[in-house]
Amino acid sequence: MQQQYTYSRGFRIFVFCLVTPFALVPLVAFGTTILGGVTLPLQTLCGFLLVLPGLALATYCVNEMLSEVTSDATGIRYRSFLCKRELLWQEVKGYQLKEGSLVLLPAVTGKRKVRISRRRRNFREIADWIAARFPKLGEVAVNVTGTEDKTDIVASYELKMARKIAWVLNLIGFVVMLLCFFFVRSMPWLPLILVVLLPVTLITFVYYKGQPVMISRKKEPFSLVLVTIIFCAIGLFVFAGPIFNITLKELWLGAFAVTGVFTVGIIYAIRHWKTASAQKTWGVISFIIFCTPAFFESLVYLNVFFDHSKPQFFETKVFDKRASRRRSTSYFLVVEPWGPVKSPVLIPVGKRKYVAANVDDIVRIELHEGAFEIPWYTPRY
Repeated sequence: MQQQYTYSRGFRIFVFCLVTPFALVPLVAFGTTILGGVTLPLQTLCGFLLVLPGLALATYCVNEMLSEVTSDATGIRYRSFLCKRELLWQEVKGYQLKEGSLVLLPAVTGKRKVRISRRRRNFREIADWIAARFPKLGEVAVNVTGTEDKTDIVASYELKMARKIAWVLNLIGFVVMLLCFFFVRSMPWLPLILVVLLPVTLITFVYYKGQPVMISRKKEPFSLVLVTIIFCAIGLFVFAGPIFNITLKELWLGAFAVTGVFTVGIIYAIRHWKTASAQKTWGVISFIIFCTPAFFESLVYLNVFFDHSKPQFFETKVFDKRASRRRSTSYFLVVEPWGPVKSPVLIPVGKRKYVAANVDDIVRIELHEGAFEIPWYTPRY
């Protein structure tokens, strides 16, 4: 009888969420280029070269998640959109365990090995059947058929993979954050990677039951993926900093709501940790502290990026200049009420603009409706 071994639905959804940034960003970039045209050829070329490795990774992951392994009385077969492999049982030399997967090695030249991931359904059945009929090749640290050893390989493999994913997320967040400092105006789709990376990071934490990614589960409840969230918040702030919103209540409520949902997931994920309650509480609070502003800036970005309304223009005057001198000096221009804004507004500016500006200077305001119907504006000097 033919048996099929496919990835579980939950694992597929997790991987699809993980690779969504790599697949979504190139599509957005292509769409933006087609609709808006190429205005900066060199920077556009650099952007496409940067997303090509991610697109290749997304293609590979989608191909693997949709693949299937089938076995019957004659042999075993691997089928996917990109390749097909087949090994007859008499052509199998033996098997090895590599990073939680079982690999069948061929004894015939020209045949390729077949890898069966432990994430596939009914993996234990096929692993026990193969272990009973074929020899183990090479040095294998664990026994597939031993109950205690099974638990050890699963735990060590889970921890190893979780930490690898955490460092990959940190690297992606750091690189995109740096790119935002230099190319956020010419490549406005860059922060979209950070927006998608936020839920992917938290889903990773919840999926691996919080263990991934901790520096030490017994001592310090500080997660490596928390660094990713910090990178995302900084990168999104680079875009959201010059944006002014007329009403902030809706944005903050949305940010608190999303943070609350993920906080529940995090509490559920770490419920089995053998640590003090105070340490668990501090771990959750640290997530809330950094996730809330990150989600707020994400909503600001989405409200601006997907806004295609026609701008309205207003003019107002500078009636005061203020400087806040603390550890570092901050400079502000106070402008008169205009349009829907019925009270004076403090606009932060750099030192050069502060020195060059004079009272009664004209400031032009560009007002937009917002994708979420939350009006936003930018001052033009």
